[in-house]
Amino acid sequence: MAVRLSVVMVHRTLGTPAAERIAQQVVGELIGLHGIDLVLIAPLESLEKTSTDWLTLSSIQGDLAILDWQTPAAMQQNLDFLGVLGIRALHAADAGAPAVASPSSDSSGVSRRLYFFDLNGFATAEAVVSSIAELNAARSVRTFSLGEVVSRSNAVETAQADQQAFASESESPDAQQRMTTQSTPLDPSVTDERNAEHARAEGSADSVAKNVPEATRGLGEDNQNLDALIDELDQLDL
Repeated sequence: MAVRLSVVMVHRTLGTPAAERIAQQVVGELIGLHGIDLVLIAPLESLEKTSTDWLTLSSIQGDLAILDWQTPAAMQQNLDFLGVLGIRALHAADAGAPAVASPSSDSSGVSRRLYFFDLNGFATAEAVVSSIAELNAARSVRTFSLGEVVSRSNAVETAQADQQAFASESESPDAQQRMTTQSTPLDPSVTDERNAEHARAEGSADSVAKNVPEATRGLGEDNQNLDALIDELDQLDL
């Protein structure tokens, strides 16, 4: 995802046709430039805090690039007067700006960066547009690539920590004992003894199953003899 940059182009009456041509070409190029949000306003020193241009300017969030035919110091003074605060940021077109570490903020806690472009220092519109495009590309690299590196580093550290935890658990005495118990085969004598016990148990069950019908048959014969004796006694009584 590209980082967008709000560019404020100050529109003022210029003294030379060459300057007018550069201003018009810059506006035409920036309108279609990827990642750029262009805003046209009247000269900063003429704005009032009830004007539409001031409302537009004060509603912009994030970093600002300001293009004007004034020095960076004059532009920042006008913005401070309007209540549009930020830190003058160092870039290729403003070598006089103080170097500021990222992220940063001034004494009031404002961390927004202001990139000032004095158009008096550019001979062509192409140079202006190229400078803005390079600035936005540098902001994109600083914002996103560093985050990706940190994310990858955290992922690697997490994976290494998981591997170390697994290795520590595998080396513990309890884990080694479980692994030894699971992997050690039974002694042949123990196996033979268990098989013999199993065979004896099966033989006992078969013997019981065979004897039960014989006992039942014996009981049946005794009952028949008793019935016959009772019948004979009944006959004698008669």
